[in-house]
Amino acid sequence: MPLNPLSGRRFLLVDDDESYHYTIGLRLTQKDATVTSVFSIQEAKTLLMSQPFDLILLDSYLVDGLGAELLEFMLQNKVACPVIMITGDEEQQSMQQYFLLGVSGYLLKPINVELLELVVQRCLDAHLNEQKLQQQNRELEQLLDEQQQEEELARHVYRHLSQSFSDQPDAIQSFMRSSKSFNGDFFVAEQLQNGNTLMILMDAAGHGLASAISVLPAVSTIRAMLHEGTSMQNIVHEINAKLCAEIPEDRFVAMIAIEVNYIQAAISIINAGMPEVLILNENGQVHSRIKSQSLPLGIVERNDFNPYVHTHPLHTNQHLFFYSDGLIEQRGLNGEAFGKSGLTNVIRSLNSTNALLNQVVDAFSCHSTGAQVEDDVSVCCVSLGQLHEMYQGKQASVDGLRTGHMQLVLDFAGDLLAPGNMISVLDDVLNRIKLNTLLRQKAFTVFSELINNALDHGVLRLDSSLKHDFESFGQYLEERENRLKTLEQNDRIRLTLGFEPEIGQLYFDIEDSGSGYQQIPSEQVEDEALFGRGLNLVHSLCEQIQVFAPGNRTSVLIK
Repeated sequence: MPLNPLSGRRFLLVDDDESYHYTIGLRLTQKDATVTSVFSIQEAKTLLMSQPFDLILLDSYLVDGLGAELLEFMLQNKVACPVIMITGDEEQQSMQQYFLLGVSGYLLKPINVELLELVVQRCLDAHLNEQKLQQQNRELEQLLDEQQQEEELARHVYRHLSQSFSDQPDAIQSFMRSSKSFNGDFFVAEQLQNGNTLMILMDAAGHGLASAISVLPAVSTIRAMLHEGTSMQNIVHEINAKLCAEIPEDRFVAMIAIEVNYIQAAISIINAGMPEVLILNENGQVHSRIKSQSLPLGIVERNDFNPYVHTHPLHTNQHLFFYSDGLIEQRGLNGEAFGKSGLTNVIRSLNSTNALLNQVVDAFSCHSTGAQVEDDVSVCCVSLGQLHEMYQGKQASVDGLRTGHMQLVLDFAGDLLAPGNMISVLDDVLNRIKLNTLLRQKAFTVFSELINNALDHGVLRLDSSLKHDFESFGQYLEERENRLKTLEQNDRIRLTLGFEPEIGQLYFDIEDSGSGYQQIPSEQVEDEALFGRGLNLVHSLCEQIQVFAPGNRTSVLIK
């Protein structure tokens, strides 16, 4: 049986309405949690100073004052506990005040207890992760004070980073070697919720500790965005914005980002300041060279950052080979660099493409024997055929559900319209009902496209033409971020999800508060355009799709 994440948790409910004490208390105690109920701010203050709680559910208006007073008391007394506001107060200004005071979530009365449980669990998970991160940061700062502990710090940091991601499959081989105790290169390979495979190789400028610290903000951004249903290009833009904000001006991070889309049989590649990516055929011959057409990350702000996406068909008899410049720039005892010529010689002598990584590493080691390793070295080789086989194998899994019915209705408004909120809730539901892998991945892709479309072009009224090319995509993201800050309570998206196990189909309906839009016919979508292709993908994944006039409501059927 699945573990109950609320079992043993201690909750403090602060509300002057006795009916909510009964409703919420009953729901949480059924999950083996302990609920302590109080009716006033003063009672809550007394309890918080005498015993710990895992989470506080707080009303905004109480008999002896405002909920904000308790939040201020917690800040003054350093009471570290997540707080969810449960209130009938719909005023935008009040919501903003509560979030500034540190609340973790906000729910309006009357309460949907199913949604309450999901929000409570998400807040608890986020608080636990934040505590772990704070603890890790404290340990990092302590170790930085001791220069002689540099090697131990490197092991600690990179052990933590590598554990943050899934183990890479056999189809993806990688080799990494640092020039010092710290490594400024980092490689991650993850299967996304939509089934695609994302690979990112980063190479921070410089060596040692300075380069390792430069790459950390990028890693944290990747970890935060991997499962939000956003595009590879969005992830790269957010990494660039994070690096611009957090690393010195003389630092930057070169990057290769690759997404393998099995449904569309395509490979998307962004090369930002790295050596060329090689696409090799089954005989080891170079089929294509993907050279850098974008600046490294952390140099220019979002409006001026234009990562170019190369798109290639997915052929299962091909391999991808990419690396950091430390490989070709390494000099031997004679002073000569390994160079592209050394790499070319290895490729030409191949008997099998599957042995490419080992042979490159052996040749590099032989070349650098006795010489000082001058830069961090990363080498990656990907068998697209093995990746595709792995993907097909996972699609073979089926669920054991035979009968039943589920319908879930969610209504998001105001600041809760962040796309990550909606997509995460739906994905959590799909995980819990144990869908087979293929149906779940199809559903995640459809949800992500439709939710982002409803938010961007419905609620936020963003013009799709801003995404016409790579030069304006940064402007699109900046305008989106600005409009998200101005959301009001009447801005909303309503989601309805239905599941019928007997016939193995999902029904999904999404309606936004926007004025509607005109869908672009697939034949009018240009190959190089960055808009219009998502809805065409939705059409290809759904058995049925219906858009209701004026265009702010869409219903789909997925099998």
